[in-house]
Amino acid sequence: MQTSDTTDNVLKAIHWPNTNFAQSVADPKEFPEIDLPQIAVAGHSNVGKSSLMNALFGRNGLVKTSKNPGCTRLLNLFDVDDQLLVVDLPGYGYARAPKKEQKRWINMIESYLVNADLKLVLMLLDIRHGPKDSDLQLIEWLNEGGIRWVPVATKADKLSGNKRGQRLKEMTEAMGGLLSPIPTSSFKGMGIDKLRAVIQHETFERNQPIS
Repeated sequence: MQTSDTTDNVLKAIHWPNTNFAQSVADPKEFPEIDLPQIAVAGHSNVGKSSLMNALFGRNGLVKTSKNPGCTRLLNLFDVDDQLLVVDLPGYGYARAPKKEQKRWINMIESYLVNADLKLVLMLLDIRHGPKDSDLQLIEWLNEGGIRWVPVATKADKLSGNKRGQRLKEMTEAMGGLLSPIPTSSFKGMGIDKLRAVIQHETFERNQPIS
């Protein structure tokens, strides 16, 4: 993994397929020193996080998917084009996991978010169900911590146009009415380019002075 100069990154578009798995971290205190801007991906254990990340990276199979929810139990780090570090957080809210294990996942997520120099959190939400109580709790926690986040509606192809629009409106209202989810589909590629553009802007361009 190479380090990268932020000033140069502003002038260079991210080549998403040039993404590689870097390492897994079991304890946020052991997080490696990496001179790259970081974003995190958070969401329920069955929200389709791995599939969405594979679509984002343009690399089928890079992020391991499973039919059994709750398989991501570590912080998984991905180096994107030597410009960006994407941190895959453990999925939360898996009811069948032991309470002790659920608490460990939550503690790991919170410990990482508190100590990381994050540019953005992608908050993944299943469009069919909208934000659950655990999602809203994390959103409130992010707001209180001053951590920037963007809602991403996964599996948008599962609803027709009218139902999709209505559900997105309902999700926006449930989250306070300020941010509208980006509808995405890892299966059809819907919304992936827009999500990439949002990440690029939030990571490299938002605080740049206008020349």
